[in-house]
Amino acid sequence: MDEDVQLTRPVPSTALPGANPMASMLQSLFADLDKRIEERWTAGNLSHGFWRTGAIPALTPVDTLREYGFWQGKAVLEKGLSGQVSVALVGGHTRIGMFLPNRLLEGMSTWGESLADAVAKAHDGQPASIMRRVGGDTLFDRIFTEAPFSAEWLLRCTEDGNARDILVNHLAWRVIDLWESALRTVMSQQSHDLGIVLHSAMPLPPIVTESLPITLQDVYEVLPGHWVTIVTQTASAGEIGLCELETQLQTLLPDHGVTVQKDAECLPQE
Repeated sequence: MDEDVQLTRPVPSTALPGANPMASMLQSLFADLDKRIEERWTAGNLSHGFWRTGAIPALTPVDTLREYGFWQGKAVLEKGLSGQVSVALVGGHTRIGMFLPNRLLEGMSTWGESLADAVAKAHDGQPASIMRRVGGDTLFDRIFTEAPFSAEWLLRCTEDGNARDILVNHLAWRVIDLWESALRTVMSQQSHDLGIVLHSAMPLPPIVTESLPITLQDVYEVLPGHWVTIVTQTASAGEIGLCELETQLQTLLPDHGVTVQKDAECLPQE
């Protein structure tokens, strides 16, 4: 075989002869993105670990001008509020914007900063490229220029099905992670109102609920090496003070760096 020959696969298309190849490729790409997003909350639903969907509202793809590079997914949130993720594959870069209701972004996060700022950094620890209020929502907009989100890669996708598949995969998981990490951040603040917040350097093992009178409610990896666990105390066991609970957790798991979030620091007993 000639060493200069590159193995490529034709781009799947249902377009009529003479149709714009870029428009046809974009429609095909977004059709596959629809399937990936829908599978995330059905066949792709995981019940454990960071990637579990849990109670996170499902994104539902909606009709947009896909032949021009636009995709959109919406979700109904609590109390009739809705959220949205919008994708724009345009010349030179790819933009992924997320709209969340301002009402859900009020207050502070469980790790000590405004909830809106925490959501802006939830994806990878870096603030969103653009964050601004738009009516009753806040837009968190990110711009990606590296492959496979570059203009060069997008052009390559019109001729190479393998390149298109790579873009679909990266785009799907980028949309999923942006949405889920943001919603986990919002939900952790809501869970904080209903339980005790534990911070740790790694996920807490089952021995915690087996050894202490607490019930696990939820777990979030907010940043690499920073886990937030929401627990409630078992009613039949009586209430343990937060300082005592922290001491028991640190004794039980000395290598996990466990701390209990509290309004005031525990003072040493005399």
